[in-house]
Amino acid sequence: MLYPESEEKLHIAKHALGRATSENIIELCKQYLALLAEYRSELFKLPDMPGINLRPGSSSSPEVVANTRKAVRIAIENTTQERDRTAALLLSFTAVSGYEAVETFNRRKYKGRDDWKLSAGGVSFNDGADSYRMTIQEAVETASLLRREEHVAQSQTSEDQK
Repeated sequence: MLYPESEEKLHIAKHALGRATSENIIELCKQYLALLAEYRSELFKLPDMPGINLRPGSSSSPEVVANTRKAVRIAIENTTQERDRTAALLLSFTAVSGYEAVETFNRRKYKGRDDWKLSAGGVSFNDGADSYRMTIQEAVETASLLRREEHVAQSQTSEDQK
């Protein structure tokens, strides 16, 4: 372990994110991303810390230097991958366009329908006998909630299978 205290915080935050609800997942993603950024920053500072000299010609043995460099590199790569994955997840909840809302509604058969359409007036379906319309902002917010609920349900299912 390079930074046990930070790594423990990351573990706790990742576990909390895995147990998130549709109401708190956005905030937990943001918190986890902040911890990942902090940890990554610490990793980049590691070669310059007193007592850990990873520069060629240092007093540490070449094997110790090589192993420490490898551990730092792996930790940075893993942290970067986790950051990118979490940022993409957060973006999937917060950057929903009107078109993506319609796609989400149709895929999920929202309100029992798979014929949602986007127009300048909003998002709607209309089959003559039955019609429904919402603003684009309402559709985006609803699609974000549906996506969060879907992710939480998938996370809980995969946790239950472990």
